[in-house]
Amino acid sequence: MTAIRVQSGVSVKTLHLLLACSFAATSLLPAQQVQADFRDQVEQVIEDFNAKKYDSAIARIDGIKAEGEDEAFLLNLRGAAYTKKKDYAEAKRCFEKTLQLVPGMFAAQFNLGEIEFLQGNYQKALDMFKVMLENDPRNELLQFKVFLSYLQLGEVEAARKALNKVKFPGDTPAYYYAQAAWEYKQGDKGKVSDYLAAARYIFAGKTELFDETFADLEFPRK
Repeated sequence: MTAIRVQSGVSVKTLHLLLACSFAATSLLPAQQVQADFRDQVEQVIEDFNAKKYDSAIARIDGIKAEGEDEAFLLNLRGAAYTKKKDYAEAKRCFEKTLQLVPGMFAAQFNLGEIEFLQGNYQKALDMFKVMLENDPRNELLQFKVFLSYLQLGEVEAARKALNKVKFPGDTPAYYYAQAAWEYKQGDKGKVSDYLAAARYIFAGKTELFDETFADLEFPRK
């Protein structure tokens, strides 16, 4: 899951939407033209990223001149690409540098936890996600990741308590995927399918980030 989950994703697509701006079709001022050029370049990066052309995406990022928050955004996206390539050391460097430019940036903080999670370092990931959740207790993605970390650590009672804290009804599919993960560990494949089907019915087109997490963990996705 690259907030990366380039929550990305939280995801790359979400960040894409944040970048999208309306520009006048004619008579762009120089500053506006720079913004438009930057937007167009980033859109090309995101197209490559979504097409899983990660080397191309990284090369495009390296060719874009940016500073401040724009540079931080690109560094986070670069880290997400390296995460997809499983080059976690380089991904970590990107995310840490992002936080030097924009301290407290959610996406970079989340992605640092995510690369620990993806490597099976669940305790370290849990510690990082818990700190973030303390500062943002209503964040459903963080509730989900804390629960999953406990679940993967085999801390059943802590996982159960964390599961009960995942928001319902929520603004994301987190509750349904958390329940599906719990039932998978209990061996009830029927309930897993029911929860996943409900998530896709209620949150049609918004489950990609959670599906990626299930894929990473080799959990069933239907």
